Amino acid sequence: MPLGVLVLGLAALAQDAERIRSLAEAIDRADSDARMKAAIALAARPNVSIEEWLAVLGQLRPSPDRSFICGEPEAKEPRVYFPKTWDRDRPAPLLVAFHGTGGSGDDVEPMWRETAEALGMPVLAPSEAGPNEGYTYSERERDEALAAVRWMRRIVNVDPDRIFATGISRGGHLAWDLALRHPDLFAAIAPMIGGPRFQLDHGQNNLRFLENVASLPIRDLQGAKDDPALVGNVRVAFKKLEKLGAKDAKLFEFPELGHSFEFGAVDWKEFFGSAKRNPIPDRVVLLASKVEGARAFWVEITKLDKSVAEDVVPTVVASKWKGLDESGRRDFLEAEVEKRTARLEVKFAGPNRFSATGDRVLGFRLLLANSMFDPSKPVQILFGGKLVEKKVVPDAKVLLGDFVERFDASFLPIAAVDVP
Repeated sequence: MPLGVLVLGLAALAQDAERIRSLAEAIDRADSDARMKAAIALAARPNVSIEEWLAVLGQLRPSPDRSFICGEPEAKEPRVYFPKTWDRDRPAPLLVAFHGTGGSGDDVEPMWRETAEALGMPVLAPSEAGPNEGYTYSERERDEALAAVRWMRRIVNVDPDRIFATGISRGGHLAWDLALRHPDLFAAIAPMIGGPRFQLDHGQNNLRFLENVASLPIRDLQGAKDDPALVGNVRVAFKKLEKLGAKDAKLFEFPELGHSFEFGAVDWKEFFGSAKRNPIPDRVVLLASKVEGARAFWVEITKLDKSVAEDVVPTVVASKWKGLDESGRRDFLEAEVEKRTARLEVKFAGPNRFSATGDRVLGFRLLLANSMFDPSKPVQILFGGKLVEKKVVPDAKVLLGDFVERFDASFLPIAAVDVP
């Protein structure tokens, strides 16, 4: 090999290594604002093409020596179980298991070891960093759980299409809550004696987002003699999921049990072994009550009607309220909540062609992977009876901005289009 060719090859390798290092540093920034700032700086580098950045992203590897980063300083590193069948060199499924009130990851992880060994699947069991007095449906609790998942995905070669969530009691509530609010994060969930909640205030009403998980495989284990409000909400959820056409959502209710369940009622090896996320579905439905975090797959809500709200304060004539039975009152309140919930549905009809319908949605963004559009032609979106046409140009800022936040190798958007 001529010396000049060898020198150029070594220089290219050194350049790739520097880009990989810089990308890893951007991913490992402490908060999303810092990560985005770093991504923008990387995207601004001259003479680096989208293709070159895609090649760099494909070379990113786990960072096993990375220390645990979590928002609460008293949080301890999560309990992790690595099965003997785990192959560290191949993308592996990951089970995230949340513990009950007053417990820790040490309590819930051992019950999954047999399944983990069968599937070569590491188990991540975070411990609650706060008061640990029950799930309160707070932003802090969700952020702590997501931070633990992020940490695990950085230290282990995780398949982003095979991440599963489970939990007991408090942990069951958390598994439901995360899936309902982040419907593209998990490939399946298995909550136990925990459920979605119907409550008008404090941002705790996540039952309103149920359609977000209609396509998600779900196994829910619930004692029938448990807290009536919990059991009632779980039953309502599965009745609604059935009406929504959910094909793989199953409730296992145990008539003689209270706050307990029969773990062996489900073939866990088969359930988790067959579940896999589709990172680019042809149809995305997203319900939200605020813009922050309103993202599912390749769709993101950017502007909502002013009627949309986290907390709902309905008004009703006293005589009408008194004339309603318990079921009627529930139906009335659910209808009031629906009026304050945004819903967006977007369909991908083929390269450059999309259609969308929205309730209380004023603006949204489509994040497009290479296979979803031809940059030489305008992207067409039929929305609200009007055809929107926009020229879309590949942008490294879109690619890197999304990757430093999600580092999802299964979905790499290289362009974005805002509607309207």
